[in-house]
Amino acid sequence: MPILRRTLLGALALPAVAQAQAGWTPERPARLVVPFAPGGSQDVLGRLFAQAIQAGTGQQMVVENRAGAGGILGGEAVARGPADGLSLLLATAGQTTIPKAIGRRMPYDPEADLAPVMQLLDSPVALLAGPNVPVTDAAGLIALARSTPTPLPYASTGIGTNTHLIMEDLKAREHLNVEHVPYRGAAAAFNDLLAGRIALMFVSVPSVLGFSGGALKVVATTGAHRFPSLPDVPTLTEDAVPGFTASIWTGLSVRAGTPPAAVAYWQQAFTKAMAEASLRERLDGLGVTSAASDPVAFGAMMQQDLARWRRVVAPLNISLD
Repeated sequence: MPILRRTLLGALALPAVAQAQAGWTPERPARLVVPFAPGGSQDVLGRLFAQAIQAGTGQQMVVENRAGAGGILGGEAVARGPADGLSLLLATAGQTTIPKAIGRRMPYDPEADLAPVMQLLDSPVALLAGPNVPVTDAAGLIALARSTPTPLPYASTGIGTNTHLIMEDLKAREHLNVEHVPYRGAAAAFNDLLAGRIALMFVSVPSVLGFSGGALKVVATTGAHRFPSLPDVPTLTEDAVPGFTASIWTGLSVRAGTPPAAVAYWQQAFTKAMAEASLRERLDGLGVTSAASDPVAFGAMMQQDLARWRRVVAPLNISLD
């Protein structure tokens, strides 16, 4: 059953089930599976959430890092685990919508085997230009990339990542003459951007805020509004490409078939935690913003995300197998 229809049916059942099982609480410590290695931004976020949940509910939550295959091993750990409400996935597009859009062979089906709980976070990406690229704003960069006879090399943090597909979406829409150069992470890409070997790139705002290796030329962000941590940087939609927005999201998923009362418990617990000013301040400092939602809204957002990436990857012949 498609994710959105299943989510809608589950949401309709939530009030009755919650009343019938109003006393549902975890029977033992829950695990929050972070599908990336310790020390990265998603790991930091996962540990912040686990601490906030424990402080707010008294419920112990253990962070379990399951890195590998672009996060798919972490997705598998939840999708193939018990549907008891005690295993949660700190989900991103990398384990759900993007590999599904590309048609990657996976040990689980993100639509059939995972169920949405809520979106947690949202962050736009930043558009950077190299220091030697003769532009000062996004409009100039777009104009240059349209008119150049030689393709401008652009960096991404890997084939099939958000930063790759967002640039390909912009390339198709604005008829840009750019050429993809994938990197294994933002740090190496930043070095080549500053050295002049790369002309432009999209990268997450947290990566920009955490970079101390030189002055980055940030010409735009991709949110609907200017990002609080970069208030002087215009959005791409206001400066150059009306209507073009993109973001990197983080959400919470469980195995399909998890009791609706358990889904409701976690949605309420995380929503309450994210209303705390102390956690919101920590998140703002990391370059992400709260986007607390519910199963229906998160399921609908993922369907939109999946449709977008299917459209983008259709002409690209990407393979991650």
